[in-house]
This record gives sequence, C-alpha cells and structure tokens, in this order.
Amino acid sequence: MKKDWKFWHWDHVGVCLMTALLAAIIGLVSVNLSMFNPVEQAFENFHMTDVYYEMNRSDDIELNNDIVMVDMVELRDRGEIGQVIQQIAACKPRVLSVDLIFYKEGDDVLANAMLMSAIDEAQVPIVFSSKLVDYDEENNNFGTLITSFFAPMGNYQFAYGNVLQDHEGGIIREYTLAQKYKDKTMYSLAYQTACMYTGEKPHEQDINERLIVYGDTDFPVISFKDVKKYANLLKDKIVLLGTYSNEEDAHFTPMGKMPGMKLQAFSMLSYIQNRNIKDMPVWFSILLAFIVCYFSSWVNYWVPRLWPKVDSYIISGYYFLMAALLVWVAFLSFMYLHCNINLLYPLAGIALIETARSLYEDSARIMYNKCHWKIFKHSLYLEGENEEE
Repeated sequence: MKKDWKFWHWDHVGVCLMTALLAAIIGLVSVNLSMFNPVEQAFENFHMTDVYYEMNRSDDIELNNDIVMVDMVELRDRGEIGQVIQQIAACKPRVLSVDLIFYKEGDDVLANAMLMSAIDEAQVPIVFSSKLVDYDEENNNFGTLITSFFAPMGNYQFAYGNVLQDHEGGIIREYTLAQKYKDKTMYSLAYQTACMYTGEKPHEQDINERLIVYGDTDFPVISFKDVKKYANLLKDKIVLLGTYSNEEDAHFTPMGKMPGMKLQAFSMLSYIQNRNIKDMPVWFSILLAFIVCYFSSWVNYWVPRLWPKVDSYIISGYYFLMAALLVWVAFLSFMYLHCNINLLYPLAGIALIETARSLYEDSARIMYNKCHWKIFKHSLYLEGENEEE
C-alpha cells in the first residue's frame, strides 16, 4: 500500500469543513431545542478570561495603592453618614466616590441637613452614585434616572452605578463608560471617578464596553469608625464610601461572589491602569481554528500509520498538548499584549475533529463507491481500495 502522508492535501481541508458543519449543527440544536438550553447557557457563562484570572491568581496578594474602601454598612442615620463624609474630606483624598443613593427625603429634616451640610462643606471632589432604569432597547436610551433626594438642590455630580450583566444573576465581566439618558450622556461611576482621579475629562469613546481586569490585587477596607486613624492611607487616593459587607449588594464575578464596592474598585482600577483589553476579531479565531483543525487532521491520519499500536495514546496526548499550548499563548497575549483571543472555535475544533474525520472518511467512501464521484479517487482515506482496483 502506498503511504501518501503529504501534509498539503485537500482531504485535510474536507475534514476541516466537516468539523465546521458539525459545530454549526450542534450550535443550531443548542439554540433551538429547549432541552439543550443548559448547554447553551454553559457556553454563554464561560469565558477564557475566567481561566486567565485563575492562572494569574497568586497567594501573595498586594494591596492596591490607588483605592481605599470605607465600609459604613452599620450606619443608617444620614447625620452620622454626613459626619463620616466630613472626616473623609478632612483626610484630603483626591476624589470621594459615594456608592450610595439617598432615596426619599424622609421625615428627619435635621439628619438631612447635616448630610447636605457635610457634602457642601467638603473641600474635595465628590461623585455620587445613581441608577438608570426603563431602558428603551430600540432607541438605546434610558428613560429614568434615580438619584439622591438632594439632586435638585445643588450642582452635584452623579454617575450611574449600574453593573453590566447578560442576565439576572449573571457573571459580571465588563463595565461601561457611558450610557444615554433622555439623549444626554451619563458616565459610569467607575469611569467618572477614575477620570477625576487622573485629571482626565470624561468623554464618549469608540469602545464603550470595557473588560474588568480582575488582577491578583486587593483593596484596603476600613470601617467608618477608623477613618481618622487611617488618615494618611486616605490622603490623595480614591476613597470609595459604601456598604462593603452588604450581602444584598454582592455580585457573581469570575473571581467568585464579590461586594458591589469591590466590583466598582476593580472597574476603576482597570481604567486607571489603561488596561483596555482588545478582543481579536472573529475572523482571526476562525482562521486559528482552521489551522488547528488542518494540522490535527494531518496528525490523525499520519500517527496511526506510523505507530498503529499506540496511536490512541499519542493522539490523546497531542490533543492535550495542543489545547494547553493554545490556552498558554492566549494567556500571554491577554496579560502582556492586552489582546483577548477567543478560543471557542479552536477548542471546539479540537473536540470535534476526530468525529469529523471519521464522518468524512465514511462520506468519501460512500461518495466514491456508491455515487462514483471521481474527485475521491485520490483520497488519502481510500488509497488502499484504489490500489486494489
């Protein structure tokens, strides 16, 4: 039997096309059949960036030097919150970001007055959280802005604290810079705070959705009772005031469940460090998948003919090493080049290539023997049968 082990052969392209067809069928089935909804959701909830964060996780975690969080979860009285704001302002942070919304004015006029007096007298820039609701998908516009009760009483800076998630309870991986509210531009709490810290003027940008880079760092968290004690820690920093230990304001992230304040802190830090992760275009991922599948098709054909007794072990090892190499290269690209390579197509190709090769071989045999398609006469998979003829 002639052993034609050519690397360049149209059979390998055919196996790649069969792999793409299999992937398309599985994708259509998972989308259109309700019984496969868990599979679809699993793919939607999985991102390679989650793996990168885990790979970059370290036991030696350093505290960040830009952001300090002040936890006031125990406080309910607005007058006492005003006193905390006064104490923080006395520490001269570069910017105070208040991740709280003081909804209705209420009946405690004195407490409201103390709060507003503390805000008005603070000699530091302050940005307050708000909430955008009533989203109009057709016009990409929000219809309602929920702010603190004192918003109409002065020239206060508000930014929306909405988090970006695909569905309720979904994993949060990105934050936005701006959104439209009644055709006016509103900036996010993370973006506006970061700009105030760096001295940059916030503006609309081409890439509005940014990846939150969850690094192997943490942020100092102090109680509202210890503000004076840690005055030097707060000086010239971003001070984030809110409810750190409030379970109701916790969200799911690739690093596990995380307080809303910490989520905002990571978003701020991602922008401050200019870690704008660029997603590689889809065509690059498809091209990479084709290269991987083509090479894998050649290996699948070549190895059994060289080492027929141990071919299954060698091919299994090859798949493992190929997947590991892809993940490692993508990790290095993510960490050092700030480029995110979508590995869904290449990894799916590795998972389906063996099945696709078997289907292609059977199809080629049928097309040649039953349908007499001459194109398959020189197929690598029919070489023995052709020689017999």
